[in-house]
Amino acid sequence: MAIDFDIRDPKNQKLIMTFLIPVVILVAFYNFFIKPKSQELNNKKNELSNLQVQIEKVQGTLQSKEDLQKTRENLMAKFKEMDALLPREENVAALLDQILMIEKDSKVFVVGFNTAETIEGDGKPYRANRYRITIEAGYHQFATFMSRIMALPRILSFSELRIMLNPAVSDETKDYEGLEDQPRYLTIECIVTSYVFKPPSDKS
Repeated sequence: MAIDFDIRDPKNQKLIMTFLIPVVILVAFYNFFIKPKSQELNNKKNELSNLQVQIEKVQGTLQSKEDLQKTRENLMAKFKEMDALLPREENVAALLDQILMIEKDSKVFVVGFNTAETIEGDGKPYRANRYRITIEAGYHQFATFMSRIMALPRILSFSELRIMLNPAVSDETKDYEGLEDQPRYLTIECIVTSYVFKPPSDKS
C-alpha cells in the first residue's frame, strides 16, 4: 500500500517544519553548547590528572616533620663536631704532649720544638699559631708521624718542609743497637700550624 505524501502540500510542509525546527535547534544546541562544554570538561579532567601526578611526585620528595627534625639534629651535631676542631684557646702543653706521644708511636725523634709566630687579624675567624719542629727519622717513619699528626682532632697543617740527610749519621753510626727500626738518617724541619677559633666578638 503506497503512502501518498505530497511535499508540495502546504499541510505536509507545515508538518515537516513542526518536527524539523526542534531537531535543528537541538543539533545547534549540542554543537554550540553541549559539545564545547564536554571538551572543556575533558580538558579540565586531564589537567587535574596531571596536577595529581605532580603533587604525588612532590609529596614523594618531601620529608616528614620527623625526618626534617632528624636531619637538623644531624647537621647541628656535625657543626659542633667541626667547631670542636678549632679550640678557643691554644694549649701548647697539650699539643706538645700529643706530638710527643705520636713521636713515640711513630718511632721518630723530635729534637726541636719552637714557637715561630702567631698570625691573626684581617677579619679571619681564627688565629694561626706556627711551630717550627725538627725531627730525626727514617723516610717511612716520618710519613707515619705526619699522618698521625693530621689525624688529631684539631685543624693542623704542615708547611715549609725541608728534608736533608742527617750529618750526624754516617755509615758507621747509622745503625743503633736495639733501635734498628728507628732510623734517623734524615733531618726534617717543618712548620706545623695550629688553627685556634677566634669568635667575632673577640677583639683581642
